[in-house]
Amino acid sequence: MAAALTDQQEIYLEARPLEGEGIWAFSRRLTGDVAAVERITEINGNPRRLEAGVRYKVPYALLTDDYKIRAVRGLFPQDTPRFDGWQHVHPKDAPPIALWKLAEVFTGKGENFAILRKHNKLLEDAVAPGDSVFLPAELLLPPYQALLPPDPAEPQKPVPLPLDLDLKPGANDLAYLEDATGRYAVYRLKKGEALYSAVVVRFTGRAFAEDVNALAAEIAARNGIRDVTDMPIGLPIRIPIDLLLPEYRPSDDPQRKEYEATRAEVAQVANPAKATLLEGVTIILDAGHGGDDPGVDFQGLWESNYVYDVMVRTKALLELHTAATVLATTRDGKDFVSRDVDVLPRTRNHQVLTSPPYPIGNPKVAANLRWYFANAKLRELTKKGVDPAKVVFVSLHADSLHHSLRGAMVYVPSTVLTSGSFGKVGDVYQARAEVRLQPSVSHSHQDRVRSEGLSRKLAEQILRAIGKQGLAVHTERPIRDRIVRCAKCHPFVPAVVRYNSVPAKLLLEICNMNNAEDRRLLTTRGFRQSLAQSLVDGLLGYYGQAPLSPVLKKSFIGKEQP
Repeated sequence: MAAALTDQQEIYLEARPLEGEGIWAFSRRLTGDVAAVERITEINGNPRRLEAGVRYKVPYALLTDDYKIRAVRGLFPQDTPRFDGWQHVHPKDAPPIALWKLAEVFTGKGENFAILRKHNKLLEDAVAPGDSVFLPAELLLPPYQALLPPDPAEPQKPVPLPLDLDLKPGANDLAYLEDATGRYAVYRLKKGEALYSAVVVRFTGRAFAEDVNALAAEIAARNGIRDVTDMPIGLPIRIPIDLLLPEYRPSDDPQRKEYEATRAEVAQVANPAKATLLEGVTIILDAGHGGDDPGVDFQGLWESNYVYDVMVRTKALLELHTAATVLATTRDGKDFVSRDVDVLPRTRNHQVLTSPPYPIGNPKVAANLRWYFANAKLRELTKKGVDPAKVVFVSLHADSLHHSLRGAMVYVPSTVLTSGSFGKVGDVYQARAEVRLQPSVSHSHQDRVRSEGLSRKLAEQILRAIGKQGLAVHTERPIRDRIVRCAKCHPFVPAVVRYNSVPAKLLLEICNMNNAEDRRLLTTRGFRQSLAQSLVDGLLGYYGQAPLSPVLKKSFIGKEQP
């Protein structure tokens, strides 16, 4: 990689694509989102494909926090983080940088240039090669604040709580207070707990590495904590109320009330359907990503190939040992084949099995066609007299979260976040029969409550089966009804389950590819086989049947591909 500052005051990270990496995967890796694809393609001259060994530019503003720091480190190698702020030393061989741009990069607001000019007693609005500028700690963005070392001359002094505070936490371990900055919750650290896991992941729902790190830095700054690795047991941590998940907010908070009312409705939902060996049950299996979209790409390990392998293994087990009808949303090549190897070869031949099939190019189109496919199959089955309660949908993925998190986690559809009507337009959609038959979809409140209730019960059975196989499951909220990203981002439900009309549906993250142990296990066929067995046991349990794991361990799966 290389970083560049242009005469036009633009900062770019220039990076080479990994082996076999297309523009969608390249964009996801560097920006965390495929939404930047069009911009990245445009500024690089609209290449038809990425060439190995060639560097492609990504604007600084689009980069993930981690890559922003890498770009800054590469561009300004003499910069030094200090306990009280950031010392910028402008390279002698670099073009001058506007003070506005410097403020924009490090503080997020170009308008802070006036503060920097006054603080550094500058006469000009630009920093010349060889000049130095100091940026106070309180102005820095959280990712840069997190890099500042503790003050060596002062012991750690957390912000004190009121002397007369009688901290009696409720059932969720939180107490609630208010000061000049607003309402906040207080949590006392227990033995062995860390700020990022015990506070950020648990109470705010953040799980993605850059979000967890940034929010941990923000909370540490609010509490006067300079060294997050040296915090005593019982240390009270202030957490702003607006950062908390609904279930952890005060009892009089509107979001907490809405959450509890919905959960009370959902808890009353029961699955009346029973099925001996899944007879009469249709299971729709979905392997995430594929084709030009490998999903998580960790040093050449593609999420798409590994979740597809688990899907194929699950399909084979169900067809061999149960009476279920199994439908797959995607296929890699002409046949469903499970390879008898640990590390899987990278393939791009996946297609969504709509009519006609869609060779996966645009990942957003592929995700939408999956739920169109599921909805069409549900309509066909319902017309034939099949009880919708005997249709389930399971989408398989592998996450890339904070490295401290391990194991499986499930997303189910939130009753609150799945309201409204949705449909897609455009030639690629209209070319598919599934879209033409029902272009848009909406679900009543009653249907959404029932779907969340059934989906949670299915998730419970699958996670229980995974645990019985000795595999890891998330310790904090392994069943979630929304994805929570940055503080300014709205929580959302993945499209593949949000717009899906199948009553019992979920997205299963089989592991965290950013965790070394999970990643090691994923590259073993035994782990993937155990996951497939767990899925079968979970589906059986959902329909009131005993597990088949002892039998499944002896089964032969698929055929080895030459």
